[in-house]
Amino acid sequence: MGVFDVLLNALDVDAAIVTDPADMTYLSGYDNADCVIVVTRDRAAYFTDARYTEEAARIVGEKLKVVDGRLAPDALQAIAASGAKRVAFDSRLDFASYRLIAACASENAFELVPCDGVAAKLRIVKSRAEIDAIERAQEITDKVFEEILPLIREGIAEYELAAKLEYAILSKGAKLAFDSIVAFGENGSSPHAHRSDRRLKRGDFVTMDFGAKWQGYCSDMTRTVALGEITDMQRKAYQSVLAANVEGVAAVKAGVACRDVDAKIRKLLAKDGLDKFFVHSLGHGVGIDIHELPNLSPRSELTLQRGNVVTIEPGVYIEGSFGIRIEDMVVVEKGGCIDLTRSDKNLIIL
Repeated sequence: MGVFDVLLNALDVDAAIVTDPADMTYLSGYDNADCVIVVTRDRAAYFTDARYTEEAARIVGEKLKVVDGRLAPDALQAIAASGAKRVAFDSRLDFASYRLIAACASENAFELVPCDGVAAKLRIVKSRAEIDAIERAQEITDKVFEEILPLIREGIAEYELAAKLEYAILSKGAKLAFDSIVAFGENGSSPHAHRSDRRLKRGDFVTMDFGAKWQGYCSDMTRTVALGEITDMQRKAYQSVLAANVEGVAAVKAGVACRDVDAKIRKLLAKDGLDKFFVHSLGHGVGIDIHELPNLSPRSELTLQRGNVVTIEPGVYIEGSFGIRIEDMVVVEKGGCIDLTRSDKNLIIL
Protein backbone atom coordinates (compact mmCIF):
# COMPACT_ATOMS: atom_id res chain seq x y z
CA MET A 1 0.00 0.00 0.00
CA GLY A 2 1.45 3.36 -1.07
CA VAL A 3 1.61 6.52 1.01
CA PHE A 4 -1.39 8.01 -0.79
CA ASP A 5 -3.63 5.04 0.05
CA VAL A 6 -2.38 5.20 3.64
CA LEU A 7 -3.25 8.90 3.72
CA LEU A 8 -6.81 8.41 2.47
CA ASN A 9 -7.42 5.45 4.76
CA ALA A 10 -6.08 7.33 7.80
CA LEU A 11 -8.45 10.21 7.07
CA ASP A 12 -11.36 7.93 6.10
CA VAL A 13 -11.99 9.87 2.90
CA ASP A 14 -12.14 9.23 -0.85
CA ALA A 15 -9.94 12.17 -1.79
CA ALA A 16 -7.77 14.90 -0.31
CA ILE A 17 -6.79 18.40 -1.31
CA VAL A 18 -3.29 19.10 0.03
CA THR A 19 -2.35 22.77 0.35
CA ASP A 20 -0.06 23.00 3.39
CA PRO A 21 3.54 23.57 2.17
CA ALA A 22 5.04 21.06 4.61
CA ASP A 23 2.49 18.38 3.70
CA MET A 24 3.17 18.96 0.01
CA THR A 25 6.92 18.66 0.55
CA TYR A 26 6.41 15.45 2.55
CA LEU A 27 4.25 13.82 -0.12
CA SER A 28 6.23 14.99 -3.14
CA GLY A 29 9.82 15.50 -1.99
CA TYR A 30 9.77 18.92 -3.67
CA ASP A 31 9.88 22.16 -1.67
CA ASN A 32 7.53 24.40 -3.64
CA ALA A 33 4.63 26.33 -2.13
CA ASP A 34 3.08 27.23 -5.51
CA CYS A 35 1.23 23.99 -6.01
CA VAL A 36 -1.77 21.92 -4.97
CA ILE A 37 -1.71 18.14 -4.59
CA VAL A 38 -4.88 16.17 -5.28
CA VAL A 39 -5.11 12.58 -4.08
CA THR A 40 -7.97 10.32 -5.11
CA ARG A 41 -8.40 6.56 -5.10
CA ASP A 42 -7.17 6.27 -8.68
CA ARG A 43 -4.66 9.12 -9.09
CA ALA A 44 -2.32 11.51 -7.34
CA ALA A 45 -1.55 14.72 -9.18
CA TYR A 46 0.73 17.70 -8.59
CA PHE A 47 -0.78 20.92 -9.92
CA THR A 48 1.66 23.78 -10.50
CA ASP A 49 2.47 26.27 -13.24
CA ALA A 50 5.04 26.60 -16.01
CA ARG A 51 7.61 28.16 -13.68
CA TYR A 52 7.99 24.83 -11.87
CA THR A 53 6.75 22.04 -14.15
CA GLU A 54 10.18 21.06 -15.52
CA GLU A 55 11.85 20.87 -12.12
CA ALA A 56 8.77 19.28 -10.54
CA ALA A 57 8.62 16.57 -13.19
CA ARG A 58 12.26 15.70 -12.54
CA ILE A 59 11.83 15.51 -8.76
CA VAL A 60 8.30 14.16 -8.25
CA GLY A 61 7.62 12.47 -11.58
CA GLU A 62 7.77 8.93 -10.19
CA LYS A 63 5.42 9.74 -7.30
CA LEU A 64 2.89 12.13 -8.82
CA LYS A 65 1.58 13.19 -12.20
CA VAL A 66 2.70 16.79 -12.74
CA VAL A 67 -0.05 18.97 -14.22
CA ASP A 68 0.49 22.48 -15.61
CA GLY A 69 -2.72 24.13 -14.50
CA ARG A 70 -4.47 26.93 -12.69
CA LEU A 71 -3.77 25.42 -9.29
CA ALA A 72 -7.00 25.56 -7.26
CA PRO A 73 -9.52 25.65 -10.16
CA ASP A 74 -7.93 22.73 -12.03
CA ALA A 75 -7.28 20.80 -8.83
CA LEU A 76 -10.94 21.13 -7.86
CA GLN A 77 -12.00 19.98 -11.31
CA ALA A 78 -9.96 16.81 -10.76
CA ILE A 79 -11.72 16.25 -7.43
CA ALA A 80 -15.14 16.72 -9.05
CA ALA A 81 -14.28 14.32 -11.85
CA SER A 82 -13.22 11.64 -9.39
CA GLY A 83 -16.72 11.19 -7.98
CA ALA A 84 -15.42 11.36 -4.41
CA LYS A 85 -18.03 11.60 -1.66
CA ARG A 86 -15.76 12.60 1.25
CA VAL A 87 -12.88 15.02 0.63
CA ALA A 88 -10.29 16.07 3.21
CA PHE A 89 -8.83 19.57 3.27
CA ASP A 90 -6.59 21.57 5.61
CA SER A 91 -8.72 23.52 8.07
CA ARG A 92 -6.02 26.21 8.26
CA LEU A 93 -6.74 27.17 4.66
CA ASP A 94 -7.21 30.86 3.88
CA PHE A 95 -10.84 31.96 3.56
CA ALA A 96 -10.71 32.77 -0.16
CA SER A 97 -9.46 29.28 -1.01
CA TYR A 98 -12.01 27.72 1.33
CA ARG A 99 -14.82 29.51 -0.53
CA LEU A 100 -13.64 27.95 -3.81
CA ILE A 101 -13.53 24.48 -2.24
CA ALA A 102 -16.91 24.90 -0.55
CA ALA A 103 -18.52 26.03 -3.81
CA CYS A 104 -17.10 22.99 -5.61
CA ALA A 105 -18.38 20.72 -2.83
CA SER A 106 -21.85 22.21 -3.12
CA GLU A 107 -21.93 21.85 -6.90
CA ASN A 108 -20.67 18.27 -6.87
CA ALA A 109 -22.36 17.00 -3.72
CA PHE A 110 -19.33 15.86 -1.78
CA GLU A 111 -18.70 16.26 1.96
CA LEU A 112 -15.78 18.35 3.13
CA VAL A 113 -13.73 16.84 5.96
CA PRO A 114 -11.55 19.45 7.75
CA CYS A 115 -8.18 18.27 9.05
CA ASP A 116 -5.56 20.05 11.11
CA GLY A 117 -2.90 19.26 8.53
CA VAL A 118 -3.87 16.61 5.98
CA ALA A 119 -0.60 14.68 6.35
CA ALA A 120 0.39 15.93 9.81
CA LYS A 121 -0.11 12.59 11.57
CA LEU A 122 1.82 10.67 8.90
CA ARG A 123 4.74 13.01 9.47
CA ILE A 124 5.03 12.32 13.22
CA VAL A 125 7.24 9.22 12.81
CA LYS A 126 10.34 9.89 10.73
CA SER A 127 11.89 7.48 8.25
CA ARG A 128 15.61 6.72 8.23
CA ALA A 129 16.08 9.11 5.30
CA GLU A 130 14.27 11.89 7.15
CA ILE A 131 16.35 11.36 10.29
CA ASP A 132 19.53 11.43 8.18
CA ALA A 133 18.54 14.83 6.75
CA ILE A 134 17.71 16.18 10.22
CA GLU A 135 21.00 14.86 11.58
CA ARG A 136 22.92 16.61 8.78
CA ALA A 137 21.04 19.85 9.51
CA GLN A 138 22.07 19.55 13.16
CA GLU A 139 25.69 18.88 12.23
CA ILE A 140 25.68 22.20 10.37
CA THR A 141 24.06 23.92 13.34
CA ASP A 142 26.71 22.56 15.71
CA LYS A 143 29.47 23.77 13.38
CA VAL A 144 27.92 27.23 13.22
CA PHE A 145 27.83 27.45 17.02
CA GLU A 146 31.53 26.61 17.12
CA GLU A 147 32.27 29.33 14.56
CA ILE A 148 30.09 32.00 16.15
CA LEU A 149 31.57 31.88 19.65
CA PRO A 150 34.75 33.83 18.75
CA LEU A 151 32.57 36.56 17.18
CA ILE A 152 30.69 37.29 20.42
CA ARG A 153 32.33 40.41 21.78
CA GLU A 154 31.44 43.44 23.85
CA GLY A 155 29.59 46.09 21.83
CA ILE A 156 28.19 43.86 19.10
CA ALA A 157 24.46 44.36 18.45
CA GLU A 158 21.88 41.57 18.48
CA TYR A 159 21.10 42.11 14.80
CA GLU A 160 24.80 41.99 13.90
CA LEU A 161 25.36 38.69 15.67
CA ALA A 162 22.18 37.25 14.14
CA ALA A 163 23.38 38.25 10.67
CA LYS A 164 26.75 36.57 11.21
CA LEU A 165 25.07 33.46 12.55
CA GLU A 166 22.65 33.20 9.63
CA TYR A 167 25.40 33.86 7.08
CA ALA A 168 27.36 30.96 8.57
CA ILE A 169 24.35 28.66 8.02
CA LEU A 170 23.77 29.80 4.45
CA SER A 171 27.47 29.59 3.57
CA LYS A 172 27.36 25.85 4.25
CA GLY A 173 24.73 25.25 1.57
CA ALA A 174 21.82 25.02 4.02
CA LYS A 175 18.73 27.17 4.38
CA LEU A 176 17.51 28.83 7.56
CA ALA A 177 15.10 26.63 9.49
CA PHE A 178 13.53 29.80 10.96
CA ASP A 179 14.44 33.39 11.80
CA SER A 180 17.15 33.07 14.42
CA ILE A 181 16.61 34.40 17.94
CA VAL A 182 19.52 36.36 19.40
CA ALA A 183 18.86 38.08 22.73
CA PHE A 184 21.22 39.82 25.15
CA GLY A 185 20.75 40.42 28.87
CA GLU A 186 17.23 41.50 29.83
CA ASN A 187 15.96 40.86 26.29
CA GLY A 188 16.50 37.16 26.91
CA SER A 189 13.58 37.15 29.35
CA SER A 190 11.29 37.02 26.28
CA PRO A 191 11.51 33.44 24.97
CA HIS A 192 10.92 34.52 21.35
CA ALA A 193 12.59 37.91 21.52
CA HIS A 194 12.98 39.86 18.30
CA ARG A 195 16.54 40.94 17.58
CA SER A 196 17.25 44.61 18.23
CA ASP A 197 20.08 47.16 18.31
CA ARG A 198 20.78 46.24 21.97
CA ARG A 199 24.56 45.96 22.32
CA LEU A 200 26.31 43.32 24.35
CA LYS A 201 27.72 44.22 27.74
CA ARG A 202 29.89 42.31 30.17
CA GLY A 203 27.82 40.30 32.61
CA ASP A 204 25.14 39.58 29.98
CA PHE A 205 23.77 36.22 29.01
CA VAL A 206 23.55 35.67 25.25
CA THR A 207 20.71 33.39 24.14
CA MET A 208 20.90 32.03 20.59
CA ASP A 209 18.09 29.88 19.17
CA PHE A 210 18.77 28.85 15.57
CA GLY A 211 18.70 25.99 13.10
CA ALA A 212 19.57 24.89 9.58
CA LYS A 213 17.37 23.28 6.97
CA TRP A 214 18.94 20.51 4.89
CA GLN A 215 17.09 18.80 2.02
CA GLY A 216 13.84 20.20 3.39
CA TYR A 217 14.35 19.11 7.03
CA CYS A 218 15.07 21.33 10.04
CA SER A 219 17.32 21.37 13.05
CA ASP A 220 16.66 23.39 16.20
CA MET A 221 19.11 24.28 18.96
CA THR A 222 19.41 26.90 21.70
CA ARG A 223 22.53 27.73 23.63
CA THR A 224 23.01 30.42 26.27
CA VAL A 225 26.51 31.71 26.96
CA ALA A 226 27.84 34.56 29.11
CA LEU A 227 30.17 37.45 28.38
CA GLY A 228 32.38 38.11 31.38
CA GLU A 229 31.64 37.23 34.96
CA ILE A 230 28.04 36.70 35.98
CA THR A 231 26.26 36.81 39.34
CA ASP A 232 25.77 33.84 41.65
CA MET A 233 22.04 34.03 40.89
CA GLN A 234 22.69 33.75 37.14
CA ARG A 235 25.11 30.88 37.65
CA LYS A 236 22.70 28.93 39.88
CA ALA A 237 19.83 29.48 37.46
CA TYR A 238 21.98 28.22 34.60
CA GLN A 239 22.89 25.06 36.49
CA SER A 240 19.21 24.42 37.23
CA VAL A 241 18.28 24.75 33.54
CA LEU A 242 21.18 22.54 32.56
CA ALA A 243 20.06 19.85 35.03
CA ALA A 244 16.53 20.13 33.63
CA ASN A 245 17.81 19.65 30.09
CA VAL A 246 19.88 16.60 31.04
CA GLU A 247 16.97 15.04 32.95
CA GLY A 248 14.57 15.83 30.12
CA VAL A 249 16.75 14.06 27.56
CA ALA A 250 17.10 11.08 29.93
CA ALA A 251 13.30 10.87 30.34
CA VAL A 252 12.56 10.53 26.63
CA LYS A 253 11.74 7.06 25.32
CA ALA A 254 9.03 5.36 23.31
CA GLY A 255 5.84 4.70 25.25
CA VAL A 256 6.15 7.65 27.64
CA ALA A 257 3.36 10.22 27.66
CA CYS A 258 4.52 13.59 26.36
CA ARG A 259 2.84 15.44 29.22
CA ASP A 260 4.66 13.25 31.77
CA VAL A 261 8.09 14.30 30.47
CA ASP A 262 7.02 17.94 30.70
CA ALA A 263 5.67 17.44 34.23
CA LYS A 264 8.86 15.77 35.42
CA ILE A 265 10.98 18.74 34.41
CA ARG A 266 8.59 21.26 35.97
CA LYS A 267 8.87 19.37 39.27
CA LEU A 268 12.64 19.45 38.99
CA LEU A 269 12.70 23.21 38.43
CA ALA A 270 10.25 23.66 41.31
CA LYS A 271 12.87 22.32 43.73
CA ASP A 272 14.90 25.46 42.99
CA GLY A 273 11.83 27.71 42.96
CA LEU A 274 12.17 28.29 39.22
CA ASP A 275 9.15 26.48 37.76
CA LYS A 276 7.11 29.70 37.71
CA PHE A 277 9.72 31.19 35.36
CA PHE A 278 9.37 28.32 32.86
CA VAL A 279 6.63 29.72 30.64
CA HIS A 280 6.45 27.39 27.62
CA SER A 281 6.22 23.68 26.88
CA LEU A 282 9.25 21.47 27.28
CA GLY A 283 9.55 20.66 23.59
CA HIS A 284 8.03 19.95 20.20
CA GLY A 285 8.43 17.77 17.16
CA VAL A 286 10.83 18.82 14.39
CA GLY A 287 10.81 17.82 10.73
CA ILE A 288 9.87 19.68 7.57
CA ASP A 289 8.34 22.29 9.86
CA ILE A 290 10.27 23.62 12.82
CA HIS A 291 7.21 22.95 15.01
CA GLU A 292 5.45 19.64 14.42
CA LEU A 293 3.73 16.96 16.44
CA PRO A 294 4.23 15.66 19.04
CA ASN A 295 4.33 18.47 21.60
CA LEU A 296 5.82 17.85 25.03
CA SER A 297 3.36 20.04 26.88
CA PRO A 298 0.94 19.75 29.81
CA ARG A 299 -1.96 19.65 27.32
CA SER A 300 -0.60 16.94 25.04
CA GLU A 301 -2.60 13.72 24.67
CA LEU A 302 0.13 11.98 22.67
CA THR A 303 2.64 9.31 23.60
CA LEU A 304 6.19 9.29 22.32
CA GLN A 305 6.87 6.80 19.52
CA ARG A 306 10.08 5.37 18.11
CA GLY A 307 11.11 7.62 15.24
CA ASN A 308 9.77 10.87 16.70
CA VAL A 309 12.25 13.74 16.60
CA VAL A 310 11.61 16.18 19.44
CA THR A 311 13.31 19.04 21.25
CA ILE A 312 14.06 19.27 24.95
CA GLU A 313 14.27 22.97 25.80
CA PRO A 314 13.74 23.97 29.43
CA GLY A 315 14.15 27.65 30.15
CA VAL A 316 14.05 30.23 32.92
CA TYR A 317 13.02 33.80 32.15
CA ILE A 318 13.43 36.55 34.76
CA GLU A 319 11.60 39.63 33.47
CA GLY A 320 13.82 42.67 33.11
CA SER A 321 16.93 40.70 34.04
CA PHE A 322 17.89 37.68 31.90
CA GLY A 323 16.76 34.50 30.21
CA ILE A 324 18.33 31.05 29.89
CA ARG A 325 17.33 28.27 27.50
CA ILE A 326 19.21 25.09 26.63
CA GLU A 327 17.72 23.10 23.76
CA ASP A 328 18.74 19.74 22.33
CA MET A 329 17.05 17.74 19.58
CA VAL A 330 16.65 13.98 20.07
CA VAL A 331 15.43 10.92 18.18
CA VAL A 332 13.08 8.75 20.22
CA GLU A 333 14.09 5.08 20.54
CA LYS A 334 12.55 2.08 22.31
CA GLY A 335 14.62 2.34 25.48
CA GLY A 336 15.68 5.97 25.39
CA CYS A 337 16.73 8.47 22.77
CA ILE A 338 19.65 9.59 20.63
CA ASP A 339 20.74 13.19 21.24
CA LEU A 340 21.65 14.68 17.85
CA THR A 341 22.99 17.89 19.43
CA ARG A 342 26.74 17.86 19.99
CA SER A 343 27.40 21.47 21.05
CA ASP A 344 28.68 21.97 24.58
CA LYS A 345 25.88 22.90 26.97
CA ASN A 346 27.96 23.47 30.07
CA LEU A 347 28.21 27.13 31.02
CA ILE A 348 30.54 28.93 28.61
CA ILE A 349 31.94 32.26 29.83
CA LEU A 350 33.59 34.28 27.08
